[in-house]
Formats: sequence, C-alpha cells, structure tokens
Amino acid sequence: MTANVDKSGAVLPKYPIKGVATFTLLVALSAFAAYVGLREFRSSAPAAPVANAAFMADPQLPSLTPEEEAYAAALWPIHSAVKQAAIRMTFAGLNYKTGDQDAKALQAKVQPLIPVFESAARDTARLAPPPTLADAHASYRAAIDAYAAASREMLKIVADGSEDHLLIAHRGSEQAGVTLLKLSDVLWPGEYKPN
Repeated sequence: MTANVDKSGAVLPKYPIKGVATFTLLVALSAFAAYVGLREFRSSAPAAPVANAAFMADPQLPSLTPEEEAYAAALWPIHSAVKQAAIRMTFAGLNYKTGDQDAKALQAKVQPLIPVFESAARDTARLAPPPTLADAHASYRAAIDAYAAASREMLKIVADGSEDHLLIAHRGSEQAGVTLLKLSDVLWPGEYKPN
C-alpha cells in the first residue's frame, strides 16, 4: 500500500474528503438529534399554568378552523409514528458512524422502519385535507417519502460498504425533518396533541 505524497515529500491523508464528509455528517446528525430531543423534552414536560393564555398565543399564526383542527387531529398519530421512526433512523446512522461499523446491525435497526414510513404514507394519502392545508398535506407526504427513501439508501451500505449512502440518506432525512418541523409548528404548536 503506497501513501499519497505531495511535492515536498509530506504524506497526505488517503481520503481527506471522506474524513471531512464524515465529520460534517456527524456534526449535522448530532445537531439534528439534539434539536429533536430538546423538542421532545419540551413537549413531554408538564405545562405550567398560564394566567393569560392570550399572552402565549403567537400573533403570527392564525387559529385553525374546525376543519383544519380535525385534519391535524387525524394526522397526529401518523406524525408521532413518523417522528419516532425518523429519530431511530438518525440514531442508527450515528451509532454506525461513531464506532459500531456493523452493517448487519445497521440493517437490523433500519429495516423495520421502512414499513413504518410506508404505512404512514398510505395513511396520510387516505386523509382529505381542507383546501387551506392542501399544500401542507402534499409537503407532508413528500417528507414521509423522503424518510422512506433515506432508510432504503442507508441499507445500501450492507451491499457495498460505502458510507456515501449515509451522506445521501442524511441529506434526504434532513430535508424531510425541516419540512415536518415547519408543518408541525402550524398544525401542532409546541408539539402538543391537538384536542
């Protein structure tokens, strides 16, 4: 095995881009996991009594109509399953990248998530959103599809061992996560279950 050497005779790392990409992936996944964990902690913490609920209302967000509220309530169990599966997928990738390096263990963690995303896609397709949430509904469906595609991409590492699949999966998963966070702020402010 020969080392890469520059003109001055200094030994260069064999895969500098791969190292930078790996570091970037770890930082991004860690930040996303911390953000999601913080949101989960806040949503599960008991709410303090509020003397004036109008004070807490976001003036930017209009109240949901009864039809929008019904849609949000119907989407909530789907959203909960998707959110949990996405977190498990993120941690499976982090675990693999930070030392496990066992493709079969990664497969065992990620494979069961694919049916969760597929089921969520079918269940979401059955919902009839009010016209005011048609775009949000389409975005939500696209995000679920992106999570399913990311999980399938992660599994490709079993076949060829290339960690590039983790980077590709991360990009799709990150985009889906951002979409769901934006939509959840509209449909479920503070991630509390709608009434």
